[in-house]
Amino acid sequence: MKTGIRFALCLCLVLGMFLITAPKVPDISETKIANTIDMSFAYIPPGEFTMGSPEDEPMGDDDEKQHKVILTQRQWRAVMGSNPSGSKDYDCPVENVSWDDVREFIRKLNRKEGTDRYRLPTEAEWEYAARAGTTTPFSFGKCLSADQANYNGKYYLGDCPEGEDRGRTIPVASFPPNYETEQIKRYTGTFFHLQGVASFAPNAWGLYDMHGNVWEWCQDWYGDYPSEAVTDPGGPSTGSYRVLRGGGWDDSAEDCRSANRFSDSPDYRLDGRGFRLVLSPGQQGG
Repeated sequence: MKTGIRFALCLCLVLGMFLITAPKVPDISETKIANTIDMSFAYIPPGEFTMGSPEDEPMGDDDEKQHKVILTQRQWRAVMGSNPSGSKDYDCPVENVSWDDVREFIRKLNRKEGTDRYRLPTEAEWEYAARAGTTTPFSFGKCLSADQANYNGKYYLGDCPEGEDRGRTIPVASFPPNYETEQIKRYTGTFFHLQGVASFAPNAWGLYDMHGNVWEWCQDWYGDYPSEAVTDPGGPSTGSYRVLRGGGWDDSAEDCRSANRFSDSPDYRLDGRGFRLVLSPGQQGG
């Protein structure tokens, strides 16, 4: 079942944030916005898109039925005064934060910036920005490779050739001292653990790390997609679990697809869970 959705707004780069709002792709260099803690936002064109995965997409799930329709550790510490991440690197995405933690961060950030415009993206906004005008499983095309994202390269997707998924060994990041050699070998062909924001090329709208690195919390409660056309959907009004998108450093290409959905309890913290923000249109500082 297909449903229609339109919206306009702003979303966050993994090192900062991003804007959603003209069917023509803007000049990224002329549409950046920054704030007092160095979050960088890119303008995203508004429009209508097909959300979810088609029936023939490899590893597509039932809850992805088609319908129309990250923030660094340094930046977190600047607002919250501490860094909860398991792997301490101020240029990496903040992780090990619950949905409730993020809500408190947003409350403090809005107060610090003198605005009420910062928030999490809805699930529809997140996928719209991740796709960047594409209809393929990934914004880069049908397959994902270790040259394009930080994910667990030992898995491949559908009929994607091995060379497209993990065709060459990429140097691993530093390992914790308790990791044995055999454990490290499992991850050859991809980076292990978090990588710095913007370690890979962005999608067509200038957004980094929409596939892999850390899962990203969305505003919505998890639930079935609506069967009718909708505009600016915000998900169910109540629920038990909040939506996560994007996949993480230890997840398969399947989990990193633009349409893939996951959910968890809003009070649950785990390494590899982070977020990016939306900056809604309006006058900053008002």
